[in-house]
Amino acid sequence: MFRTTKLVLVLAAAALSTAALAQDRSGSDAEKRACRHDVTRHCRAVMHESDQRVAQCLSLNAASLSRACQQVLRNHGHL
Repeated sequence: MFRTTKLVLVLAAAALSTAALAQDRSGSDAEKRACRHDVTRHCRAVMHESDQRVAQCLSLNAASLSRACQQVLRNHGHL
């Protein structure tokens, strides 16, 4: 009984932390606005995929991005 309860608690904690990470990756509306032009210009091919894929594309094009978008990437650990 104790083992089952512990397993449920561990799984619940993992689900909550995964949800928090997913929310953090997506960025705020202001952050999305800061990178919108750069995504359209440099990452159009992946812009409808996951936020992680778009962030990866932006990181690969970091030298060509606006300063505001570069700061957003720095804030999220992508630069």
